[in-house]
Amino acid sequence: MDEVKCSCCSTDESEVIIGEYVCYCNHVNEQNIIDAINDGAKDVNEVIEMTGAMKNSNCAVNNPKGKCCYSDIVYVFNKHSK
Repeated sequence: MDEVKCSCCSTDESEVIIGEYVCYCNHVNEQNIIDAINDGAKDVNEVIEMTGAMKNSNCAVNNPKGKCCYSDIVYVFNKHSK
């Protein structure tokens, strides 16, 4: 699967630590991702589409990690998908 990343994404894959939001730019939290999975999302791209994550993102400013949330979305998806 091709990775969908925001424009400010770096290649640094540091440890995933989930905070209040998984996607801070669009206020998508872990429960929103779980809900998307329960509503039929089969992959990360469908989760992004269903939750609105990564739309009009400015991760360098909004995300406390200062980087793209894509790897966090993947982590949460893999954690909760069956």
